[in-house]
Amino acid sequence: MKRTNLRTQLVLWTVALEALLLIAFAAVFILILRNAQNQQIDETLRLGAAQLNAVVDVRNGQYTVAAAETADFRARGLLAWILTPDEQLALAIGSAADYPLPNTLPQTEQTLDSTLPDGTSIRLLIVPLSEGSRNLGSIVLALPLGDSQALLRQILLGFAIAIPLMLGLSAVGGLFLAGRALQPVAAITQTAKQISAADLSQRLDLDLPPDEIGELAHTFNEMLARLERAFQRERQLTSDVSHELRTPLGMLKTQLSLARSRPREAAALLAMMTDMEGDVDRMTILIEQMLTLARVEQRGLGTLAPVALDELLRDVVEQLQAKVAASQITLRLDIPPQVDFQLAGDGERLRQVFTNLVENGLKYTPSGGQVTVTAVRNWQTFSVSIADTGDGIAPEHLPHLFERFYRVDDARARDTGGFGLGLAIAQAMVQAHGGDLMVDSKVGHGTTFKVVLPVNFAARAASPD
Repeated sequence: MKRTNLRTQLVLWTVALEALLLIAFAAVFILILRNAQNQQIDETLRLGAAQLNAVVDVRNGQYTVAAAETADFRARGLLAWILTPDEQLALAIGSAADYPLPNTLPQTEQTLDSTLPDGTSIRLLIVPLSEGSRNLGSIVLALPLGDSQALLRQILLGFAIAIPLMLGLSAVGGLFLAGRALQPVAAITQTAKQISAADLSQRLDLDLPPDEIGELAHTFNEMLARLERAFQRERQLTSDVSHELRTPLGMLKTQLSLARSRPREAAALLAMMTDMEGDVDRMTILIEQMLTLARVEQRGLGTLAPVALDELLRDVVEQLQAKVAASQITLRLDIPPQVDFQLAGDGERLRQVFTNLVENGLKYTPSGGQVTVTAVRNWQTFSVSIADTGDGIAPEHLPHLFERFYRVDDARARDTGGFGLGLAIAQAMVQAHGGDLMVDSKVGHGTTFKVVLPVNFAARAASPD
């Protein structure tokens, strides 16, 4: 594709707009000036006509004017023709004696632009010549337009010189200012060229004011930070998944090698196959959890529907009571009566969240302990707490508790079949509902997970798989 220079485009558009504005201003200025000149010329002609009406003497069909008046008209550049009632030329005053009467005359009391035989442009006015009620003929006055036209030509010449000069200076200044304004964009482009998937640490180190360009640079830095975090998570995910799959795959390969190493009895082979099936189940669970986490993080929720949160919690607790009875742990549900716990959400995702959290509490609560599920409604939020009386979690582990594949006790987690994904999945599902998942724990006093969900939540349903 042909490269276009944004700076040049901005300057060209600016200069073109300025040219239109300057030409429009010049045209309006010339029009106003010409109208003012025409009004002044018409006023001069009417004053001259009124003066002639007073000084023309008509006796016995003879038209005379004093020599002083004739000299005054000539000095003022006025031309006057006196016509008889039958439109015959009776007298020429001033320079009119040098020219014949124009062929085309305006209507009475009207003005008209015309031209003398020598090419001189004039403005004509015709008025009646009268004395009392007597009609003595007509007065045709003319005033040359040379001076006014010369002024207009000088002004047009001034505009013709000034407008291109102003546009040229504007173009030079525009190129300079546009270059300074777009310099950060060039820096952003250069930084973007240096970025690759292997190195997302580049940042824009620009001291910019809080304008559009500064906001662009700030947004670009934030985008790079998000991308870097996303790539780091993906690298960590790849590494963690590889590590998690390596153990069951290694064990599966070992079992296969042992099974093939020598003939074995059917019972021994069945035991080996049972162990291999467990390894396959472990990998299947891991892959399913990763797919669930990816769907929630990338596609959000499914179709939203009304969910009775209190009923959902009762179902979860009721389903887990059998497991509680075997381990002699007390599982309590505390929900205030006559409180509306209705919200819009993905019921299956919420059920998975609370089942995961309650099972997590049961898993790490010793025999004889207690897990309490408490639900309350505040003004704009629902709050569900799952508190256990287990050993608690050390403070250094709390900031990392919702990270993928993070285990507080790696050996213990493996014994219970965990991968360190349950809390990460729960947090992603809660955040997809516009809520938050928090944890509070003290060593020796147990752990409390708190889910906060908005009462009024509107979200776009995810697209189908």
